[in-house]
Amino acid sequence: MLAAKGKSLGELQFLGHGMSRPESVLAISSGDIFTSHKSRGIVRICADGSQYHLAKETELGGVPIVPNGIALRQNGTFLIANISDAGGLLELDAEGVRLFHPCGSGEQSPPVNFVCLDPTGRIWFTVSSTFSPRSLAYRRDVQNGYVGVIENGQMRVVLEGLHYTNEICLDFEAGWLYVAETFGQKISRVPLSENGVDGHKQDFVHLPKGAFVDGITLDSEGGLIAACIVSNELFRIFPDGDFETILTERQNDWVGMVEAALDAGKMGRAHFDNAPTTSLRNVSSSAFFGLDLDRLVCGNLLGDSLPVLKAPVRGRQLPHWGVEVPLWGDAF
Repeated sequence: MLAAKGKSLGELQFLGHGMSRPESVLAISSGDIFTSHKSRGIVRICADGSQYHLAKETELGGVPIVPNGIALRQNGTFLIANISDAGGLLELDAEGVRLFHPCGSGEQSPPVNFVCLDPTGRIWFTVSSTFSPRSLAYRRDVQNGYVGVIENGQMRVVLEGLHYTNEICLDFEAGWLYVAETFGQKISRVPLSENGVDGHKQDFVHLPKGAFVDGITLDSEGGLIAACIVSNELFRIFPDGDFETILTERQNDWVGMVEAALDAGKMGRAHFDNAPTTSLRNVSSSAFFGLDLDRLVCGNLLGDSLPVLKAPVRGRQLPHWGVEVPLWGDAF
């Protein structure tokens, strides 16, 4: 581990307002930012500062949808990982939100954590745990998460036995699929080819105690930016697995209490639905944006706006970067 080179919280700016559980973020070349929004799918923050809810209040299975990861398709519509108990992968367009795929083999759709698309159009998604409720998997000894792929309407599981699967990154240039394993407090990886997962999983980097890795995104130099809830930190992960802290609001007493609960097998929702911090309110994801991909915008689970900072390295253009999204929704 390298010495910390964290930016000051005073350098942070904030983007947007009035958002509910903005867990996942993505950016496009126009300067617009999209973020998940509880019960209303996605919020669009335009480059001029205007904001739109992209869906009405929506329920599935009798409960409000809880968007987690979001993905933008080439036709300008979205896929949403629904992490509510109703689960499933949803699609969103100007007509509303509907179930796209259950992402499971039984009658009950599992809560889906993350979704992304690769350059061929294949849909990749993660399920954190097969337990219901998923809080039963907030343990050091539970490893039943998985990664799935949907291709031509058919789903298959490509990686399983994961320690609470969160975000993934597909690096076809270097030939790795990176996986955030939240309760393993680590990032693992598995060889990746054009045909998909092609080898055995290995540990890539173990993060410090209290750093529960949630979101990961690729940079232009073959590394990652990792966003960690509980410790409220951003790390830059180098291609060799070393890392440095680039932003932190770690509260040691809180981190110690959460770690003790995990050790005792007593971790629950209260440890994620609260935080003593004021700026990074369970920072959960990041996306590079700006014409030069030289800034980072962050998901912020317990906040109503998105932290923004200068990136330590430029980002990589993801498949959705140049997509044009028609304007729709309710301004607020």
